[in-house]
Amino acid sequence: LDCLAIVLDDPAAQFLDNARESTLAVDYAPDMLLEREHSDESGLEISGLNNGKLPNRQRIVDTLSSIIMADLSSEITSSFRHSDYKKQFMLLSIKAKDAFLDFLPKYLKLGVVQTSTSLTTEIFKRMCSKSGSSESEIVSLLQALPRSSYELDEVLRTIEQAKSTRGSLFLHKVGVSMTLDRPDMSDKCQHHFNRSIDCYLIDKDEEFRKGVFAYVMKECSSGNSNEASSSSRYFRGIVLRRLPELIKLDADHAAQLVGEMFVGKLNMIISSLEKMDSGRVAYSFLDAVISGKFNKMDTVASQELLANLTSNHHHKYLTLMANFQPDRVYQYLSTNQSYRLKDALELCQKRKIADASAYLLERMGDVSGALQLMLQTLDTRLVTLRNIFLENDAKSQSFGSRRAFNTKLSTLQNEVTEKEKNSLKQILSAVLDLCERNKNDHVTLENERGPLLWFHVLDRLVNAKSMLRDPKDSSQHLSASISTMLSELLLMTMQRMMPNVSLYDLLHKITKDHAQSDLGEFREMLVSMLKTYSSELDVCSNAVDVMYHDISHMSMEKKRLKVQGSLVQECPKRMTNHAVVTVTPSGKWEAV
Repeated sequence: LDCLAIVLDDPAAQFLDNARESTLAVDYAPDMLLEREHSDESGLEISGLNNGKLPNRQRIVDTLSSIIMADLSSEITSSFRHSDYKKQFMLLSIKAKDAFLDFLPKYLKLGVVQTSTSLTTEIFKRMCSKSGSSESEIVSLLQALPRSSYELDEVLRTIEQAKSTRGSLFLHKVGVSMTLDRPDMSDKCQHHFNRSIDCYLIDKDEEFRKGVFAYVMKECSSGNSNEASSSSRYFRGIVLRRLPELIKLDADHAAQLVGEMFVGKLNMIISSLEKMDSGRVAYSFLDAVISGKFNKMDTVASQELLANLTSNHHHKYLTLMANFQPDRVYQYLSTNQSYRLKDALELCQKRKIADASAYLLERMGDVSGALQLMLQTLDTRLVTLRNIFLENDAKSQSFGSRRAFNTKLSTLQNEVTEKEKNSLKQILSAVLDLCERNKNDHVTLENERGPLLWFHVLDRLVNAKSMLRDPKDSSQHLSASISTMLSELLLMTMQRMMPNVSLYDLLHKITKDHAQSDLGEFREMLVSMLKTYSSELDVCSNAVDVMYHDISHMSMEKKRLKVQGSLVQECPKRMTNHAVVTVTPSGKWEAV
């Protein structure tokens, strides 16, 4: 076979044309070769050889197939008296078949030979069982073969047993196209379509799995004939049943699919999704539609879905968000208005989502109640963080001698601490948002003008240090951790205050409240604020200087243009009072 491959691969080799195009010779037997050696049917014509052409390639393959792939009759095997010889002969026969089956795929892909359907099935069995055979080789051979060269069901069974998902997908797609326009094979068509979706979903490559959406869209959109339209309806039913799996794969693409094909069934779809995986599937779908991520993919379908969502759907989305991602509730409420205010407040209070509850109280007019709730939550979070610092400090002292364990413990402690710090900053950010939205509604502070809400927050943070101090604990590391955290929160607050509170009011408030102290944590921040203010003044002053310089330069240029004259070399001797002349750059005049 190696020698034959060299000949077949030789670009200079010339072969006789196929003697038969429609039939394949698979009935050759060794004892018939001599009788057909000089026959025209054999394709091994002596005259062809004399003309410098090699035997027909198809006939060569057919002849080898009839010899190598022939079933071993009992007469041949019984001629071996010794069982060892018989075993060796059987082993050699199996090796010869495997080598021949490994030899054929290359030339089948090139299209220079064909094989019978039974031999093609054997080739795929060999490829699926051979170690080192890749899935891409199976798919490339399937793509190269004409449909008539293999039995679909037999080859599909072989490839599915080998768990070749992409080879199975190719054959299932072929099955769909073969049965699409045949009403008598509707069940088989639906089976192939459903299994095609399976093949996509179980593939190892995530990007390849997402190709299921384009395939489903294509098949469900076909409707050129009554049969195809009927199949499309069946396909849509299958897609509806498989929709939860598609949402888990990619909620955005699944939402696009619903927007293109199932807008009228949106309510039914959401109701059915609520019962699956404790509502997580419904939440993923609604989040893709409402959050705006899907809008970037398909604006038209996104707007269509949003227009069909009711207030009940939005409340369901809010309920599921409170269950699975309560940290996102505040952001959703502050950027959307498509929810029932009273129901949303009741839900947030029931789930104890403080920032969202405060925002809803604020919208209902209770700004003081909202601020009070947020400050209480801020105090609770500060105490929780203090307890985490205490627990971490105690554990570090207990396991200080175990280096490996201490490293692992430290990593875990840092993760917990950072999570709580982020939650604390999120609460503070919500408090500052509230102050910013209502900065013009509270302008009196002890008969003096000033932003009351901002100063309430500032006072709470300043007093938090004494509240968090533990007289029984003398750990300097713990005190430093708490002080560092409070300094970050104070800096965050004052940075948000600066655009909303005048520098004079802020300095007056701090110096008045801390007149008997050295300003403590505020000293560094005040210095930084004053430096920033000074830098801003310098920038503004320089900008004014640049503006005045530009104005002066423009004025001088305008004056220069006004007084600028033009050299005229010669004036016209005869010029009427109403004559108009132009002067060229060279000084010559021309009458107009």
